[in-house]
Amino acid sequence: MIKVGTIINTHALKGECKIYLVTDEAFDRFKTGNRLYLSDGSSLVVKKFRMQKGFGYCFFEGIDSIEKAEQLKTKDLWIHKEDLPELDDDTFYYHELMDCTVVNEANKNLGKVVDILETGANLVLRIKGKDTSFLLPFVQAFILDVDTKEKVIYIKEMEGLR
Repeated sequence: MIKVGTIINTHALKGECKIYLVTDEAFDRFKTGNRLYLSDGSSLVVKKFRMQKGFGYCFFEGIDSIEKAEQLKTKDLWIHKEDLPELDDDTFYYHELMDCTVVNEANKNLGKVVDILETGANLVLRIKGKDTSFLLPFVQAFILDVDTKEKVIYIKEMEGLR
């Protein structure tokens, strides 16, 4: 299963849930009629979804009051991996990049991907090493290869990167 978000709060009185998203293509994941799963195995069906200021706001079938929505606070939302469409080469899902080890041309381990930031122009990976942390633009100038099976990203390290 792939985590796509966490319900962090309610919004208004009619059962709308505020969601911290951890997925790309939010409108595809939260399309009307899509089924999302909770950690306990139960599921919710998307009734209506919108975005505002970087958060998702969603109505689910059967959740029609603030009281029902409050019971969902702090719950993670998941989808089945099989429900994800195939991607083109050199295109990756966030879950494929998270926790990857980043290695430079000298085969030195620089750390792991701990966060993915959307900047508008391109993705930026937050790399956390033993004693350092740095940001790595996910662009061809830096990325040599991504091995999703081995969870390794090979990069060309340029002056001033870290």
